[in-house]
Amino acid sequence: MSSKNTFLYSSLALGITLTFYNEAVLAKSPITPIQHLIVVVGENVTFDTLYGAYQPAKGQRIKNLLSQGIINVDGSPGPNFTKALQHQGHNPANAYSPRPKMDEALDALPQPLQIGILDANTFQFKGGIPDTRFPADLPAGPFQITKYVPYGSADSATGDPAHRFFQMWQQTGGNNRNLNLFTWVATTVGTGGDNGVDGPRPGDAQQGGELMGFFNMSEGDAPIFKQLAQTYALSDNFHQSLMGGTGANFFSIATADVAVYNTSGVLDTPPMNQIENPDPQAGTENFYTQDGYAGGSYVNCSDAKQPGVSSILNILKEKKLSSRCEKGAYYLVNNYDTPYNVDGTTKELGADKFVYPPQTVPTIGEALSAKNVSWKWYSAGRDAGDIVNDSLYPLIRGVVDSQVPAAIPEPTRSQIVNTQAYATTQTVVYNSIGDPLNGSSTVVNTPELRDHLKGMETFLNDVNDESLPAVSFVVPKNLISGHPGYSAPVRYEMFINDLISAVQSKPDLWANTAIIITTDEGGGYFDTGEIQNLDFFGDGPRIPMLVVSPYAKKGHVDHVYHDHASILKFIEYNWKLKPLSSRSRDNLPNPVQHKHDYLPANQPAIGNLISMFDFSDKHESDDAETHEQHHKTHSAK
Repeated sequence: MSSKNTFLYSSLALGITLTFYNEAVLAKSPITPIQHLIVVVGENVTFDTLYGAYQPAKGQRIKNLLSQGIINVDGSPGPNFTKALQHQGHNPANAYSPRPKMDEALDALPQPLQIGILDANTFQFKGGIPDTRFPADLPAGPFQITKYVPYGSADSATGDPAHRFFQMWQQTGGNNRNLNLFTWVATTVGTGGDNGVDGPRPGDAQQGGELMGFFNMSEGDAPIFKQLAQTYALSDNFHQSLMGGTGANFFSIATADVAVYNTSGVLDTPPMNQIENPDPQAGTENFYTQDGYAGGSYVNCSDAKQPGVSSILNILKEKKLSSRCEKGAYYLVNNYDTPYNVDGTTKELGADKFVYPPQTVPTIGEALSAKNVSWKWYSAGRDAGDIVNDSLYPLIRGVVDSQVPAAIPEPTRSQIVNTQAYATTQTVVYNSIGDPLNGSSTVVNTPELRDHLKGMETFLNDVNDESLPAVSFVVPKNLISGHPGYSAPVRYEMFINDLISAVQSKPDLWANTAIIITTDEGGGYFDTGEIQNLDFFGDGPRIPMLVVSPYAKKGHVDHVYHDHASILKFIEYNWKLKPLSSRSRDNLPNPVQHKHDYLPANQPAIGNLISMFDFSDKHESDDAETHEQHHKTHSAK
């Protein structure tokens, strides 16, 4: 027992009333009325893709495709369509540039492709072939997806845009002030050449115009997301933390930092085939030399001689910004798998194993446990019920059963069938790279910490029992995450609707809960929001973010600059925690912003989400009426 606790115990035994408390006890009491925070993270959609045609309530302003006149209410090109008109580009120095030169405008978008769409009959992913549901002569800018593929239809999945680090830097130029090269980058390099014989190659990057698509709330698309924005608080200035894709951004959600290559916790150099080289291959305009999901993903951004590094460092130098790149460190800027299996065993590492090493970067889980604040990270697919109760399980089991020899005696044969069916279904259901605490050696190898990693079945039971921890992170199954290709926003939308309804069905729980709804990243889709340079890694493009709570500002569109680290800043503010480390982004100050500015005057700065809440006494008196209205709305759906 510590000296503080001994003193408290002795004093109480003597009957002395004290105002001195143990730090851990203090940490259990939040500053705000929010006693339960639920952070739900879907996948791969930018703000303009989902909310580009949203019209807020009178008195609220918003920055989207519609408000800027890029589109009309009916989704057709608007009077300012040329602002988003896509152009050809080129790299004049035959080397990587985050800000390529712009050439002539495209006559039309390249036809969207079926890349990444999961064939429900074969369970195989479709390749870079034309999606004939879309015309081949779409205007060379944003287009409404649902003019061709109805929202919520059985085949509503569309092609998967490229979403990787160096590609996203090129598309946005780091600040997104010029919006004209999104398509050129996608169609020249795609997801990189290190993806096997069937992957992108020079002249065939397997990307079309799919990244320029948007949904139209003014025409009835995404009705639940629209209704949530009308009733609660929506941010039109929330950003993914890093340029690039899912793995790096999920890691940042848990750490406000970046994964790094190491051997037993000591910085090391990764295999050469795993180091990024975005310089264009000889004879190509922008097809990277070494980049891809099965290849380059690490970068030593402290070394200006490394390919692709110096041009980004020069942008930061102009703004007098730190790169946050430690000398000799190779940071993971794209998707590799987590180093542990669900059961805590380690995965094999190596040049041909695209798995990052166990990490020692401090996590939000460790910080919460250190202050005795309850938490869980719920990744669908971790619990047995998530697997065996999934609609895919009997289908997959049937296929496995047909392939296992009938001559194998029972019960051995059934055990083989069940084990293989379970493992195969889990691979489809579980978002491994969206479970970043499974990359932490401290969390995984400390039983009392690892016990906080649960599945969706546990989450629903905790809601039903009203035993949710103070902080919950929720990651849905892959096929309902909203990810283009194998999912669609409507599936994530229905998941969100069910989750909110479950929480609201428990009035005592709902009364002190805030649900944050966002995505890991924008999926490579087009977006018009300005981006703040924070360091070498980002920020990245805008993504949707809602606060659903009795304490959320009603129908409010919030313009304070936020990113994923803002969620950690809110947790730290509410439960009185310190930033995770000396280099984590939660150290950044809150923004100072003028009324109509979207970038802070005191850059670099990110908010702590407080601007999206109303904790006034008047607000509390309105809670009962608001909840009753929303309970009726969700019940009707």
